Amino acid sequence: MNDKIEDTHLPVTIEREETSFQGFRKVVTYDYREDESLLAAKREIVSGNISVAVVAYDPALESLVMIRQFRLGAQMGTGKGRTVEIPAGMVDDGDTPEDTARRELLEETGLIALSLKPLCQFLTTPGMTDEIVHLFYAQVDASNLKEEAGLASETEQTFPFTLTLEEALEAVDKNALYNGIVMLGLFWFARHRNNLINSSECTA
Repeated sequence: MNDKIEDTHLPVTIEREETSFQGFRKVVTYDYREDESLLAAKREIVSGNISVAVVAYDPALESLVMIRQFRLGAQMGTGKGRTVEIPAGMVDDGDTPEDTARRELLEETGLIALSLKPLCQFLTTPGMTDEIVHLFYAQVDASNLKEEAGLASETEQTFPFTLTLEEALEAVDKNALYNGIVMLGLFWFARHRNNLINSSECTA
């Protein structure tokens, strides 16, 4: 791989760190200085989040499993708050990303991961948050997919459905979907579909 297109470390000095807000997410204000250029700045960062997202696929049905649920941020940004997504959620203290991927898949679709494989890790919006998402592939049996799922205790209501990869990619082409995590997951799966379905490295 060409190391010119690889993220690298830059030494910085944190001169001040203060929690500005603590709610559903924590916001931390940093005063920092880049050690080499001496460039100084202040930034507010939504901090401390590790999340997972799961591309779920049923090879027998040749179908992806996706969900619909309401997102206030989408409603405010696009007016289209009932978004199409893949199962996702934050990692709780003491859990592993793998544990969380299995739990979120079950909670949001009602399906059990027959196999689970880590794909990649990525930042969602590095200019605003240090959140890292662990992307997984899960093989599932969607023959008895529920029409509704989600945990009421988490004010979560999801509506699972199936579609082909081609239908999902067509939706991306038409900009019918705005969720970047979904797009990345679909592109990863499209690029590696055959290897993922046939891989002996998937673990139950």
